[in-house]
Amino acid sequence: MESTKILRIFGIDIKLHFSWWIILILLTWILSTSFFPEYLPGETVANYWFMGFMASLLLFVSVLLHELSHSLVAKARKIKVESITLFFFGGVAGITKEDIKPSSEFLMAIAGPIFSLFLTGIFFLIYQLNGSSIWTAITFYLYQLNLTLAIFNMIPGFPLDGGRALRAILYWRCKDLKKATSIASKGGKIFAVVLIVLGMTGLLSGQGSGLWLVVLGGFLYFIAGAAYEQVVIKEALENIKVKELLNKDIPTIKPDTKFSELIQQYSNSEETLFLVKDSTFSGLLDTKSIARIPLKLQPLTLAKQLAVPLKQIKSLKREDNCYTAFQKLAEEKIEALPVFNNSQLEGFITKKRLMHKLVWQLKFGSSVKISKSVKNQKITKNKLTKINEFK
Repeated sequence: MESTKILRIFGIDIKLHFSWWIILILLTWILSTSFFPEYLPGETVANYWFMGFMASLLLFVSVLLHELSHSLVAKARKIKVESITLFFFGGVAGITKEDIKPSSEFLMAIAGPIFSLFLTGIFFLIYQLNGSSIWTAITFYLYQLNLTLAIFNMIPGFPLDGGRALRAILYWRCKDLKKATSIASKGGKIFAVVLIVLGMTGLLSGQGSGLWLVVLGGFLYFIAGAAYEQVVIKEALENIKVKELLNKDIPTIKPDTKFSELIQQYSNSEETLFLVKDSTFSGLLDTKSIARIPLKLQPLTLAKQLAVPLKQIKSLKREDNCYTAFQKLAEEKIEALPVFNNSQLEGFITKKRLMHKLVWQLKFGSSVKISKSVKNQKITKNKLTKINEFK
């Protein structure tokens, strides 16, 4: 399991990616054994571990509040936010709306750094005014880290907040989300390369912190590229309806079908997906996703035992667009999704068919648009023949 839900705030599920637990432990150890003993010598080992744990925990709260500020601005702009996942370097908001207005994206982007600056001020005041040496050390670390977080996120390279703000401005100016994302992503990649070079230089000079810069730079470079690819995929699929790729030919088998019988009937075919259905059960059986079944158990294993009930799988409607299908298939990590029309199962959209369509759209997208426009025009038989020959 990659992430775990820990609480719900303002109607938003807060999840922790498994990597966060690793960083929490590692950061606590580094602060307890290195940073705080150097900053505040003479304390007990127990106090150092308390300081390290509290600083790490409050850093987690700082990152959470930073991400919440993005999400609350989104909700104020009528954009639905389902979840926030906190992971290795920050967080990701699960926003359902893809085509966000430039003004909304700009406000959402700058909300995070502004709130981090606010937290910087709060921790700085506590650092200056409190009388406890332990809390002075903790708040010293936290005000500096929040200030670093704010400045770092304002760098105009996607996917950092500054890069998102830059993309919003570019999108507002050129009215082209793909072009705006491409420019902002290139800025993010350039900054990532700078971090990697600085990190490698640090490692060669014996600075352990260089490793963090290399990892962070590599992570940002990957995310910057993935963000642009996501926009390209969205543009290719968002205007195609699910009903256009509907697969009604998935074989239907009975729930009490033995797996050995299934093998005998379909082992020589290309079928891997099966609708397992009768009057009491409906499920999807994906032979590629199930574990190997020993030969002796195959006659004893029923299709119903291997199928995933349709009610446990996210479904689609006929009028949904294929980008929505692409996202849900990725989330579910499944090969097909059921498509319903007024609670009636009409068929499935398969990952195989969707990816085939995506490849054709990316390679021949302009031709597809031309052929669609041709259908709405009165053209001569000769022209139609030429179009069909081109296809």
